[in-house]
Amino acid sequence: MNQASPLRYPGGKAAMAGLLGQIRKLNGLGSYSVAEPFAGGAGASLSLLFREETSEIHINDADGAIHDFWWSLTNRPEQFSKLLKKTRVSMAEWRRQRDTYRSNDRRLSRLTRGFSAFYLNRCNRSGIIMNGGPIGGINQTGDWLIDARFNKEELHRRCQKIAEYRDRIFVTDRDGIDFVRDQDASRTFYFIDPPYFEKGKTLYLNALDHEYHKRLAGQLRSMNDDAWVLTYDDCREIRQLYRGWATIRPFGLRYAAAERRSGREIMITPKWMHLPTTQRSDAIDW
Repeated sequence: MNQASPLRYPGGKAAMAGLLGQIRKLNGLGSYSVAEPFAGGAGASLSLLFREETSEIHINDADGAIHDFWWSLTNRPEQFSKLLKKTRVSMAEWRRQRDTYRSNDRRLSRLTRGFSAFYLNRCNRSGIIMNGGPIGGINQTGDWLIDARFNKEELHRRCQKIAEYRDRIFVTDRDGIDFVRDQDASRTFYFIDPPYFEKGKTLYLNALDHEYHKRLAGQLRSMNDDAWVLTYDDCREIRQLYRGWATIRPFGLRYAAAERRSGREIMITPKWMHLPTTQRSDAIDW
């Protein structure tokens, strides 16, 4: 699969772009913009944009450093490209970028902070920025080392592709529920992929508690006539929030070896939305 996003995420949903495209076509939503309230790597929406299956995408992430990464790609693409080309991939540089990411210094530019998040994402195990640690470990032993996922030529290509579409990419850093509530729902297709319910606290800076997941369910219930697709790790607590008023469909994603491979996930949609009986991606167990 040709990856669209420069970021790596545990449970990233880039492989779902084809399935989402089918859902949009099946329900007559092809003219709707695509919005991701918890965008992360935004692989699905980017793929839909690059395939010209949507006119524009809205990328939102409450993590300030991730927002700054997307802001840099769409507002300072030349400067970001220069940083990508000149920055070494080494443990010394990893420590500098880690310290930058952790810094509360308000004098840091969006470009600097956004690049630090990108650097750690590409260098850390499974792309986990917060506490993943470098590929190969601190002592850099084993078959896979810190530069294993840092192919500068390929990453530059992805960043340049995004820059070409920057006039059709809108970036915000709002709370996810506020973002959903304030979009024009009459012309928006929401792809909502919140942090994992069960493992979120170990993977994401902005992990969500049960009360937040409950509030998100309440917001979506008030939008049951609108177009949204929600994905979660399959667990009892989430099923209880949506049982009876939404469609809950189990599915599976086949991730890379270093990421989560086992266990089912669920897709949740409003009752009116039609879902395809088959799909074409080898990465999805539908």
